[in-house]
Amino acid sequence: MQSSPFRALGNYRVLPQIAGWKSLIVAFAARAPYAMIPLGVMTAVTASTGSVAQGGYATAAVALSTAIAGPLIGKWADRAGQDKPLRVLTPFNALALLGMFLAVVNGLEGLPLYAVGVLVGMTSLPIGSFTRSRWISQTNVPHELGAALSYESMADELVFVLGPALVGIAASAAFASAPLFLAFLLVASAGLTFALTAPRTHRDKSQETTKGPGVGKVLWAVAPSIMTMTAIGTYFGATQAATTMRSEMAGHPTVAGLVYATMGVGSAVMAIMTVAIPDRINLPTRLVIGGAGMALMMTATGLVGPLGWTAFTLFLCGLFVGPSMVTAFTVTERLAPESGVAIAMTSMQSSVTIGVSLGSGVGGSIAQHFGDNPAYFATAVVATVVALVGLGLNLRNRAKTR
Repeated sequence: MQSSPFRALGNYRVLPQIAGWKSLIVAFAARAPYAMIPLGVMTAVTASTGSVAQGGYATAAVALSTAIAGPLIGKWADRAGQDKPLRVLTPFNALALLGMFLAVVNGLEGLPLYAVGVLVGMTSLPIGSFTRSRWISQTNVPHELGAALSYESMADELVFVLGPALVGIAASAAFASAPLFLAFLLVASAGLTFALTAPRTHRDKSQETTKGPGVGKVLWAVAPSIMTMTAIGTYFGATQAATTMRSEMAGHPTVAGLVYATMGVGSAVMAIMTVAIPDRINLPTRLVIGGAGMALMMTATGLVGPLGWTAFTLFLCGLFVGPSMVTAFTVTERLAPESGVAIAMTSMQSSVTIGVSLGSGVGGSIAQHFGDNPAYFATAVVATVVALVGLGLNLRNRAKTR
């Protein structure tokens, strides 16, 4: 058991010794383009076609194909090691992004444009999931793994904030499709570097002749985590839609991204602090507390009006989101069958992607027809799913100990 929060935070000092500073920096940069792609596609396609609907369809094509491909890429990595899918798919993903950029520049519309979006999504690499799989094989004690998973969630949250910001900067400083070209450059540089430094395999020789568990078996085993991460993704998407509506109603539509980003800041702060949570608070209980806190703070967001107060309450929401995400990944690692870790981890990223798409659609519809406050309240209801999953895991654990 950790003797103090300060000692727990000291576990982060071990991470550069295990992986190396270069690997940490490359992994961080390699995931950045994938945080840029959804908003980048929406911005570029909407500008080139003059249709928000086509922008939405193109973004959906990318998001859904990414979600479908994730577990399949994870299965490939579990069977053959990370190096093969990374070294094969990364160049294709760079070319697909370049193709999307050229398609937008040349005014491509409709099904051909969506087909390019599918290629982008099907070749997108789950960098965060792969780095988590590497930590699982590299760390030797639970506290080191806990620190690594907390760091990864913090990195995801920072990229989640940084990606849309880069899209806005590139689009404003250059032209609407510039973010897609920037994403191409990042994949072609940091992405390829990450691929070339991938370990040959995480599996011993006795495992090389086995196919490992099927995708369906792994997904069933980690179903509680899938439910949790889908709910968190829906929480993100619905919050973004509600915040966009509130900003428009306040007469400041351009600040919606900045207001929404405060939730990512709060989440990143608490993700890195998760290692200081006492061991006596078990993982299911952490989900119960996290989900309840997310619901409570989102309800408060629905009750306030000014954008300043909205930013503050969203920051408080993030303080519960970060630990919930870290806990979900830790639960995933413990529930995943042997030789199925990569599938399990990539399914988490796919779950968030599906959730964001679902939340954006449903939350946007509620906000459009009923206003921002009901959209926030609906988002609070989604957060209760996280708490219910934690409650269910607690009950299951108690039943096992009887």
